[in-house]
Amino acid sequence: MKVLLVTNMYPCAKKPYYGIFVKEQEEAIKRHHHDVEYNIYFIQGGGDDGKYSKSIKNYIKSIWKIGRKLKEENYDLVHVHYGFSGLFLLNPFRKKTPAIITLHGGDIQVEQGKKLQVWFTKQILKRAVCAVTLNDRMDNIVKKYARKTVEIPCSVNTDFFCSKDRGAMKDKDEITVIFPGDKTRNVKNYPLFSKVVKRFYEKYNIKVVEKEMNNLSREQVKALLQHSDMMLMTSFSEGSPQAVKEALSCNLPVVSTNVGDVAHVLDGVKGCACVDSFDSEKIADAMYRCFSENIDGVSGREKLKLMGLDDHSVADKLYSLYNLIISEK
Repeated sequence: MKVLLVTNMYPCAKKPYYGIFVKEQEEAIKRHHHDVEYNIYFIQGGGDDGKYSKSIKNYIKSIWKIGRKLKEENYDLVHVHYGFSGLFLLNPFRKKTPAIITLHGGDIQVEQGKKLQVWFTKQILKRAVCAVTLNDRMDNIVKKYARKTVEIPCSVNTDFFCSKDRGAMKDKDEITVIFPGDKTRNVKNYPLFSKVVKRFYEKYNIKVVEKEMNNLSREQVKALLQHSDMMLMTSFSEGSPQAVKEALSCNLPVVSTNVGDVAHVLDGVKGCACVDSFDSEKIADAMYRCFSENIDGVSGREKLKLMGLDDHSVADKLYSLYNLIISEK
């Protein structure tokens, strides 16, 4: 089975961990299904100079370059990651190789501020044979445009992201809390994170050491998850955030706003809470419930297994989807 993987998110020399979850998904499928061969077409946002300004130039070039690849090589399937990466599907003269599109949030959810990209994604979806979504809300949006949809969130390597005993949190007078993302990205809502941490200290007299999860190697991410006390996500919008699933794989308590599939993922997990509000005091109170170890349930690792979000399970789902799409050609 020969698959062309088209994406604007993929590790490269200048950014070795950019879009690492796409590469990890590809590697998991190859690891568990040896008949799959991938070729990668990476649409580098800023051109060959290594800058990532999301230049439209490379997306436009991809329309013809991918069209040529499809004519010159015999692919069974095209798997596109991120809606705008599928711009080549709007070319009426392209070879009609079946294409599936995995959406990642900002490409279809207008609240992330990419309105023009969302418009293009909707047109692109009409040319794909299937859309892979990450949560119910995304799926409901996409059903209006795609012929077929299926929910398959990105997986976690539970062998790599493993737990370590971090001791009882309630015995500490200072805790380390992770901000899962780049503080400068508006959608991640760092101002709310900062307010929550401040309110938590004012109300409960527990100091917080902030740690930003940004520009870290996979080993550094794992070490941070294993040696911190809690993750606090305050985003305005998400798809199926990898940071939350990686935290659960390390049995790290997570408190989050109700975005993407987080409510579903955290439901019934020990030491975790999803708050249906952007009120800093309510979120600080949820943090304290986790700190006091008053939220019981299954471990994070157990929940990932129950939901089939480990690498092997998700690789099997995508492999089955590949075979279904190819059989319908």
